[in-house]
Amino acid sequence: MAGASWIELEDVRVNNLRGIHLKIRHGSLTVICGVSGSGKSSLAFDTLYAEGQRRYIETFSPYARQFLDRIERPAAASIDGIPPAIAIRQIAGANSQRSTVGSRTEILDDLRLLLVQLGTLRCPKCRGDVPSHHPEQIAASLASSFADRRVMVCFPWKAAHSGDQPEDMLSLGFTRAIINGRSLRLAECRATDLQAPAGPEKRGPNLEMLIVADRLKVEPASLQRLSEAVALCYSTGCGECVLLVEPGDEREAKGSEDHQTTERMSVDDQEWMRIPLYSNRVCPTCRIEIPEPSLELLNFNSSHGACSTCQGLGMIRPQLKVKKGRSKSSAYREPYSTCPACSGKRLRPESNCVVLWGRSITELSGLEVSELYRLIEAHSDQIASDEFRNHRRVVAHLRLRLEFLLHCGLGYLTLDRSLGTLSGGEKQRVILTTALGAGLMNALYILDEPTSGLHVDDTDRIISVVKRLRDSGNTVVVVEHDPAFILAADEVVEIGPGAGDAGGRLVFTGTPAELLNHASTATALALKSFCEQGRTIVRRIRTDSTEAKLVTSTRRPPSGWLRCRGVNCNNLENVSVDLPLGVLCVVTGPGGSGKSSLIVESIYPELCRRTGQGEPLMQANQATLLESPRVTSLEFDHGDSVDAVVLLSQDSVTTSSRSVPVTWIGAFDDIRKLLAETHEAKKRNFTPSTFSFNSSRGGRCPVCEGNGIVTVEMHFLADIETPCEVCGGRRFRTDVLEVRYRDRSVYEILAMTVDESFAFFGGHHRIQQRLGAIRSAGLGYLKLGQTVSTLSGGEMQRLRIAALLAGISLAEIEPTVRLQRESAGRNGRNLFLLDEPSTGLHLQDIDRLMDCLSSLVQMGHSVVIIEHDNYLISLCDYQIELGPGAGRDGGKIVRSGPVQ
Repeated sequence: MAGASWIELEDVRVNNLRGIHLKIRHGSLTVICGVSGSGKSSLAFDTLYAEGQRRYIETFSPYARQFLDRIERPAAASIDGIPPAIAIRQIAGANSQRSTVGSRTEILDDLRLLLVQLGTLRCPKCRGDVPSHHPEQIAASLASSFADRRVMVCFPWKAAHSGDQPEDMLSLGFTRAIINGRSLRLAECRATDLQAPAGPEKRGPNLEMLIVADRLKVEPASLQRLSEAVALCYSTGCGECVLLVEPGDEREAKGSEDHQTTERMSVDDQEWMRIPLYSNRVCPTCRIEIPEPSLELLNFNSSHGACSTCQGLGMIRPQLKVKKGRSKSSAYREPYSTCPACSGKRLRPESNCVVLWGRSITELSGLEVSELYRLIEAHSDQIASDEFRNHRRVVAHLRLRLEFLLHCGLGYLTLDRSLGTLSGGEKQRVILTTALGAGLMNALYILDEPTSGLHVDDTDRIISVVKRLRDSGNTVVVVEHDPAFILAADEVVEIGPGAGDAGGRLVFTGTPAELLNHASTATALALKSFCEQGRTIVRRIRTDSTEAKLVTSTRRPPSGWLRCRGVNCNNLENVSVDLPLGVLCVVTGPGGSGKSSLIVESIYPELCRRTGQGEPLMQANQATLLESPRVTSLEFDHGDSVDAVVLLSQDSVTTSSRSVPVTWIGAFDDIRKLLAETHEAKKRNFTPSTFSFNSSRGGRCPVCEGNGIVTVEMHFLADIETPCEVCGGRRFRTDVLEVRYRDRSVYEILAMTVDESFAFFGGHHRIQQRLGAIRSAGLGYLKLGQTVSTLSGGEMQRLRIAALLAGISLAEIEPTVRLQRESAGRNGRNLFLLDEPSTGLHLQDIDRLMDCLSSLVQMGHSVVIIEHDNYLISLCDYQIELGPGAGRDGGKIVRSGPVQ
C-alpha cells in the first residue's frame, strides 16, 4: 500500500450496493452524489470510513483487540490504499448543553492556557491587581528593587499554629521576635511583653509580634537563602510573611510599585519598609483570598471552575411535573431559567478574577469571533515580545482557528454560544473548522453534506475551505447534492439510478465536465439546468420521467395571518412580522441572520403556550428555548387560529431503537393480524401479539429481545452492534418464523421495501393506504423493518409528514403536542414549522417533499419553512427574508410578500 496513488474498491456489496468497483485518487476532492437512498452513505461511511476505522483498531495490542473481534469487515472483495479515515457527519449526535463554539473548536483551551500562564489576578471587589508572592519571585523582585539592602524576613505571631508561648518558637529554632516595635530575644521575652490574656483572638489591639526567621543582605549570593526564608515563613506562619526592608531614597518608589503595598514601621527607633506577603493570592487592599490561576479554575466542565448552583450549565435544571393521568414521557417541563448565581456564564466568580489584556475568560468568550481576532491583532506587538516567546505557538494555533471561523463566515458567533442553539449550517461549519484546525496530512476526510443549511452566498466559502483541506495533502470524499459543490470537485461519483433496491449501482464516474457533456443521469440533468440558469435555479427540471418538464406552481393567497410583535431573541431586537396562514411560507436569509431565532426560538415556544400545549419538550441542547417569552404580542387576524404547532426540525425527535417505519405509520398492526389469521398460526394458537418484537409476551427472540442486534459496550471506543447469534438478526423465535403469509415470514416481510410491500399487500386497502403515504413522500426505498434512528433528519421529517397524510393522529406521532379537551371540536388545523427540509435531498427529491407539504396545505394546515434552496423557495407561496447580513448585521425583516 505504501506509495499507492489510489483507493481501490472491488465488488463492494454493503447494504444496497451492487458489486461496485471504484478507484478514488489520493489527494483529490471527490464528490459522491445520487438520489436519496441510492447508497451514497453506504459507500462513503459504511465502507470507506468503516474500513479505515477497522484498520486503525488493528494497530492495537493483542490484548485490546480481543475485545474487538466482532468488528466485521465491509462486504467487499478488497479495499486497498485506504489512509487513516476521519468522518464529519451531518448530524454528529445530540449536542450536550455543555458543548459551545469555543469548546468544540478548542479555542477555549488556548485561551485558558494563555490566561493561566500570562494573566494577572484582579480583585472582584476593588478591581485592583493581586500580585503573586511565590518565594522565588519575591527573591528575584527584591534583587531588582532593593539590591544591597538589609532585610528581615518575619511572620506574624498571631498566625502561628504552635501556641502562645515563646518556648514554642524556640523549639522550632527561632530566636528573635519583634514586639510592638522592639527587637527581643525569645529566650529573654517575658509574659508581660506579650500582653496576651488567653489566646490570639483575645490579644490587645495594640500588640504586634513578628517572629524573625532570618536577617540578611539582598545580594546575588543570598537569593536562595532569601527564598527559603520566605517559604519557611509561609509554612510556619499559616501562609503569611512580612518583609522588613531597609529604606532608601533613590529606588523606594520603584519598590513600592512592584510590591503594591508598603508601610513604614519603626523597629528599635529605626525606620523600615514593611511589605506583607501571602502564599495564597490575597488582595492587599480588601484582604480577599483568590484561588491560584489554573486550567481547572477556568473550565466550566470542571468542579473547580463550574458555578456551584448550575454545575456549569448556565441554566437551572427544571423539575419534571407529572400530571394525573399522564405518563412521565408526556409530562411537561418547567421553563429553564438563567442561573441567578453566574448569570448564565457557567463559571464561579473567582474564575473571572484572572484577566488577560484587561478581560476575563467570560469577557473573552462573550466576544464575537471577529472581535476576538481584532483584539489579538491589537496586541500583536506584545505577542512578538520576549514575554510571549514560550507561548507563540499557542497564539498561532488560536489565530488559525479564529481565521477558519472567519473564512467560513462565522465571525458573528461568540465562543460561549451553545452548539444546540446553532442552525444546521452553522453547526456543520463549526465542526468543519475543528477538522481543519487539526492540521493532519495524508488522511482521508469523509464529509456529509457540508453545504447543508447554508445560504447560497456561503457555499463558495465552504468550497474554498474544503479545497484548502485537500491542498494540505489529504484525500477528501464528500457526500453532496449541491450543484456548485459538485461542479467544483476533481472527480464525481454518482450512485443510482434509483433508491433502495433500484439503486446501489455506479452510474457515473469522471470529472464534472464529463458529467455535464456526456451523462444523462438524474444529477447530470439537474446540473445542466443549474448551469443554464446562471447558478440560480428558479425552476428545476424534473427527472422522474423520460421527457423532462418544467415545474410550475400557482401562488395561493393567505387565509389569515399570525401577527407577531416585539420579538427579542439573539440578534432580533423588537422585530414585528406577519406570518401567513393556509399557505406555504418560506423564511430566508443568510446564515446567522436570525431565521431560527425568529421561528424556532421565539414564535414556536410562544405558540405552544397559546395553543394549550404548555412548554414544549426540548432536548438539553435546546434548553434556551424554554426561557421567558420572547414575543410581546401574538394574535390571529382574519382567519381561523391553529389548534397545535409542530416543529419538524432535523434533530428534535428522539426515536426508540425499536421504532421502524411500518410501526411509525401504523400499518404493522394490520400485518400482524394477517399473519395471525393464517392456518399455521391458528394451529399453534398464535395471536397478533405473537408477531410483535416489542412485547415480552410475544414471539421475539429472548436473547436480543427483538432488536436483532446485540450491543457490545466499549469503554474506550464507540459501542459495537453485532447481529444476534441466536436469531441471526431476524428478531423472532424459530417457530414464529415458520408461519408464512403469501410464502413470506414476518422477518421477510419486514425486510421488504415500502415499494415492494405496497404491491405485496394488494387488496388490503388500509395497509396500502398507509404505505402509499410513505411512497408519496419519496421514501419508498425504506425497508419496513429499518430502524428509524438510522434515518437522516430529512427522511425523518418526511416520514412524520407521511404519517399525517396517512391519517395518523397528530398526538400519536408528536408526543410534544397535547391538545386541550375543548379543542376536540375545533377546526383541527395545525401550523407546521420545518427547519431546512431540503437537507439530505437530491435535486429531484425536493419535488416529492413539496408535494407532501402542498397536501398538508390542501388539508387546511399552514406550513412555515426555514430554507436556503432556491428551487424550494420558488415553489412556496409567501416569502419572509431576514438580513441583510449575519449577526449584528442581521436581525431585520428585509422583505415580506409573495415569492417572486
